[in-house]
Amino acid sequence: MTNPHIHPSYRTVPASLLLETLGESLAAIKEADGATWSDMGRVLGKSSDRAAAYAGGMGDMGAVSFLFGCREWDGRFANEALALVGMRLAPLSAPSQPEDRSSLRVLGALIAKKAAALEDGVVDDAELEDMWPEIEALSNHIDRLRMRRRADALRLPDHT
Repeated sequence: MTNPHIHPSYRTVPASLLLETLGESLAAIKEADGATWSDMGRVLGKSSDRAAAYAGGMGDMGAVSFLFGCREWDGRFANEALALVGMRLAPLSAPSQPEDRSSLRVLGALIAKKAAALEDGVVDDAELEDMWPEIEALSNHIDRLRMRRRADALRLPDHT
């Protein structure tokens, strides 16, 4: 049911696509980390067979396993699938990188790449891929600022 008149925010995302995307992320993490299916299953609280089945898109993992995966692998695990429903995962704890020192440099680099990409009026897939390191780095800077603001908002007033 692909209808170009339906706004992307309101289209139905098939469960099979969500499972397949989550499975691809799980398999990519296994490969990148040099892990075994037993290692992956241990994190998810499941057997090695079950973890391998999830990677193949063969089963709907429960909320607890999903959250264990999010805790262990952060956005590497969940963000591709979450993007299908217009969301992304960001940790509550601020990343340990310097907060402000490189943020303007990263922003400048992203602006320069985007300006070059838009000379023809369109950012194509290759240009987007070229910008991705700056997009991710800037996203991390923004997340740190969000966390700092949240931490400030949660501090109780000193009544001494």
